[in-house]
Amino acid sequence: MDEQHKEPDLIEEPQQKDHPRKKGQKRNLWPLKVTIITLVLSAFFSFSTEIVSSKSNLVVALLICILLVLISIIFDGIGVAATNCDIKPLTAMASKRIPGSRIAIRLVQNSEKVSSICCDVIGDICGVVSGACSAAIVLRIVSYSGAGSQQLLISIIASALIAAITVGGKAIEKTIAIRNSKEMVMLTARFLAFFIKENKKEKRNASKKIKPSK
Repeated sequence: MDEQHKEPDLIEEPQQKDHPRKKGQKRNLWPLKVTIITLVLSAFFSFSTEIVSSKSNLVVALLICILLVLISIIFDGIGVAATNCDIKPLTAMASKRIPGSRIAIRLVQNSEKVSSICCDVIGDICGVVSGACSAAIVLRIVSYSGAGSQQLLISIIASALIAAITVGGKAIEKTIAIRNSKEMVMLTARFLAFFIKENKKEKRNASKKIKPSK
């Protein structure tokens, strides 16, 4: 009787060990993809910003820095809105065929990936590049004013201002995103609808289904 009880245990053990490995392999693909995306985007942003800021005047360099800070704040809000948005109002809007509602549902269903790309990838890249851009701005100010002895002080002030504006802007944007998550997700989805063109694909599929019935 003891041997009969031991045999089922030996059979069940391999089945319990196989499932966690398969799930672990699937989950490890996303961090790898994010790493590759971050590497490519950071190289592109850094290269393009370095070229533009190095060959432009002080005003253009300031505008580029402000643009990077705004992109970081906006995308951080999109990531927060996607994670806090309720999917039920979006499904009701999709049943009424409101433009962008189906894309909004996908954003909410993949909120972890959306938050990772918007908050971590794009937000961190813009933060790093804006810091490099602020260094170029400091060099422009020093060269124009001739205050070479005060370069350290100017650099500290510029870095502190950019960090304060970025953190303060993200704090305001997160509050807006949490309170108006559905509206922000829908606004993002309608913007993406210009590139995805999901409605046209749905019309084509609907027309194909109607033709055989005739």
